[in-house]
Amino acid sequence: MVEAFFIVPILGEEADHLLAASDEYMASLYPPESNHLVSSESLRAGDALFLGAFVPASGLPETGEAEMPSETHNGAQAQLGARNHTEEIAKGRCVGCVAARFERAAGYAEIKRLFIERDYRGRGIAKALMLAIEAGIRAERIDCARLEMGISQPEANALYRSMGYRDIPPFGNYLLDPLSQFLEKRPLDQRA
Repeated sequence: MVEAFFIVPILGEEADHLLAASDEYMASLYPPESNHLVSSESLRAGDALFLGAFVPASGLPETGEAEMPSETHNGAQAQLGARNHTEEIAKGRCVGCVAARFERAAGYAEIKRLFIERDYRGRGIAKALMLAIEAGIRAERIDCARLEMGISQPEANALYRSMGYRDIPPFGNYLLDPLSQFLEKRPLDQRA
């Protein structure tokens, strides 16, 4: 059983500390030309969905269930779950994030910036975020998710593959890079 956390859309800077930590981690693994990082601002604007996993500000209880979002999305004002997410964000601290950028003309969404704070890894948060982002992608009537990731991240690689992601050639604006791998899950209704 995982400790209690809730997943809601990122509307402001609440995940910026995670993206900064992710940037540092990626810079330690790969040269700049192999890092394809995007900013928090770009994920909160335009055709994207940016989700955060929050723990209660008062700390985590011993055990509890992860609160999973419903399948609704309406741009930057997405409402996942029945709660008022602005109030929830104020009551918690963001410990994980993930985003999807919608490439509607090409028929897929690209998953970006999955990152979990070190002290909260191994608790099911990454998988819950992936399930939530996939639900958000399906809610947009898109049935294909793609991602680019480096070859030196075995935990992320294992997670994606356990959820049904498979190797594909480079997509979008990506070029072949010996330090990158490209993955896709289609259809998204495959259960992990």
